[in-house]
Amino acid sequence: MISYNLGQINSLEKTPISIKNSANNKAEIFDAVNPKSQTLNSKQTQNSKPQTQKLDTRVVVSKNFDKYHYSWCSGGKRIKPENQIWFNSAQEAESKGYVLAGNCAK
Repeated sequence: MISYNLGQINSLEKTPISIKNSANNKAEIFDAVNPKSQTLNSKQTQNSKPQTQKLDTRVVVSKNFDKYHYSWCSGGKRIKPENQIWFNSAQEAESKGYVLAGNCAK
């Protein structure tokens, strides 16, 4: 009990934190696409358009099943390379009789 009270008294005697304005008041803005990139200044953020990556819309099917998967789906990643059949689009796979796997979303 005594040590608890001494700890409480000690915490009350600590010096407060002070916040001071610095000469450099720039906000650091990080690129959302690449968070490890350098900070951007305000002119870059106003004048530049966000870079978008082209989405790979190819689909993969297994020789043994009638379901297709997008390249980012976990089910498509588990298909052995020797059993993979690739289509350029979901429409192409559907025209061949394949249907979207239940665990895969656009």
